[in-house]
Amino acid sequence: MTHPLTHDDQVDPDPFSIGITLFAAMVTGASFIETRRQTGLLQRNRREAFRAAWYGARRSVLFFEHALDEFETHVLQDGYGARSFQVGTVRLVLSRSRADELRMLHDEALTAARHLRDRLSTLSDFLGPDDQDPVTTILTEVAGLPAMPARFADVVTQGRTVAGMYHDLLADLAARHGFEEVAASA
Repeated sequence: MTHPLTHDDQVDPDPFSIGITLFAAMVTGASFIETRRQTGLLQRNRREAFRAAWYGARRSVLFFEHALDEFETHVLQDGYGARSFQVGTVRLVLSRSRADELRMLHDEALTAARHLRDRLSTLSDFLGPDDQDPVTTILTEVAGLPAMPARFADVVTQGRTVAGMYHDLLADLAARHGFEEVAASA
C-alpha cells in the first residue's frame, strides 16, 4: 500500500516493463537451447570449456531467479499480482526511492535476460544427442506457455517453472559430466 505523497514526490512507474522483460527471458532462453552434434570425445580443452559454459549457465539461471524473486516482492508489496498483465493496467504512485528501486530492477531484469540468453546459447554448443530429451521437454513446455501471461503473478509462476526446467537440465548435465564438486569444508 502506498502512502500519500506530495505531488512533487510522486512518480508513476509501470511494472509491466519489468514483467515483460522477465517473460522474454523465459522464452528467449529456451529458444537458444538447441542441440548440436558432437563428433568424437570431448578433449580436455573442450571439457573445460563445457564445464565453464555449464557454470556460466548455472549462474545465469540463479541471477534470473533473483530478479524474479525481487519482482515478486514488488508485486506482493504493491498488491497487483492478480491484475491483468498488460501495459498500463497497473498505475503506481510511488515515492522517488521506490521508483528508483523499480528502475534498478528493470535494469537487472534486462541484464538477467541477456545473460540467460547468451550463457544458454554458449552451453548449447556442447549439447549432443544424449541431451535431446531434456531440451525437448523445455522446448515443449515453453511452447505451451500462453503468448502472454494473464496476470502479473503468472510472470512469477511461469518464470519459476522455466527456471526449474533449466535447473533440471543443468543437474542432468552435472550428473553425467561430473561438473559439480563438493566444496571442501574448512
